[in-house]
Amino acid sequence: METQIVREFRKNLRRLEQLIVTQMREDTGSHGVSGAQCHCLLAVELLGRPSQNELAEQLCLDKSTLSRTVEGLVQIGLLERATDKKDRRVYRIKLTEQGEKTCASINAANDALYGRVLDRLPMAAEGVVGAFAAIVQAMLEVKAENGFCLSAGCTKETENATKP
Repeated sequence: METQIVREFRKNLRRLEQLIVTQMREDTGSHGVSGAQCHCLLAVELLGRPSQNELAEQLCLDKSTLSRTVEGLVQIGLLERATDKKDRRVYRIKLTEQGEKTCASINAANDALYGRVLDRLPMAAEGVVGAFAAIVQAMLEVKAENGFCLSAGCTKETENATKP
């Protein structure tokens, strides 16, 4: 791949990330949750009643970080934890009624914002959504091949060798 194209792609990804992070910081605070808590709530909504392990995998978080995030959301009444009926060693997580309301509020605000963004694009929204899905899939494939290290020449072996 031509270096100039790759660098332009990276530059635009960085700018998009900055814009999204800024928007999330401003928006999630108005819903009474942090960015990490917002991601957690929306993942629970997406997955239904996930186990903590399923949720950690979905969010790409280690179990201890996820556990703290879930505990914070339980404490403020947005999530509930319950023992799985089939396997008592597993905890299932679900949205409370207030958690569902918070997700609905977050979704409404973001649907409105990103709907306006998609309306301004010179190509069909379906094509943009498809392109983003393809980018995500390609990133997941590269990560599956090389672990979480995306540097050139980095492999699972070199990544594991640098872990304490």
